[in-house]
Amino acid sequence: MEQEELNIMNDRHETIGTAARSDVHAQGLWHETFHFWLLKKEDDTVFLYFQLRSPEKKDFPSLLDITAAGHLLAAEQPPDGMREVEEELGLSIPFKEVTYTGIIQDEIHLPSFIDREFCHVYLYMEQKEHMDVHLQKEEVAGLYRAKLMDAQQLLTGECERIQIEGFDVDAAGERREESREVDVQDFVPHESAYYKHLFHAIHQFLSQ
Repeated sequence: MEQEELNIMNDRHETIGTAARSDVHAQGLWHETFHFWLLKKEDDTVFLYFQLRSPEKKDFPSLLDITAAGHLLAAEQPPDGMREVEEELGLSIPFKEVTYTGIIQDEIHLPSFIDREFCHVYLYMEQKEHMDVHLQKEEVAGLYRAKLMDAQQLLTGECERIQIEGFDVDAAGERREESREVDVQDFVPHESAYYKHLFHAIHQFLSQ
């Protein structure tokens, strides 16, 4: 997995070569990723979904994150990222039904690595009353949702805690429904600028 080859870029999003995934993070090289955000409207309330990362993940274990996401390999184009949705959530969604909102730059700096991404961001409004979700246990330990406005206020620094609801799947595969209160420390630390761009794109999407 660590030897996957990714395209590397300069800060103007121009491809300048390829590198192993491990080198990309170790050296803080710009690369491309696929981000899929799932929304659902019930009555007049819009919900935004977050995956709970597996406790076995090397990076950011047991934190809430993008509904489904992954690196784009050197030979891939952004639509190829839809495999992440099927692999991680078990949802088969035709690419023509998702909405592309453009590229958002995102940087995460930690002592162990620097993650610099050009994120191709897609939105999807779920129409079914019940989703047939099957989580990839090696990657995802649960699926939660928050009211869109609550998530926006928390992740852009306008409030300190919100309520989320969803489910965990334990090591035995048992699904446990849960509602809990979370703060920003429970989420992967994406830049505030990333979230500002994301929520602006979501509101444009909802107004169409």
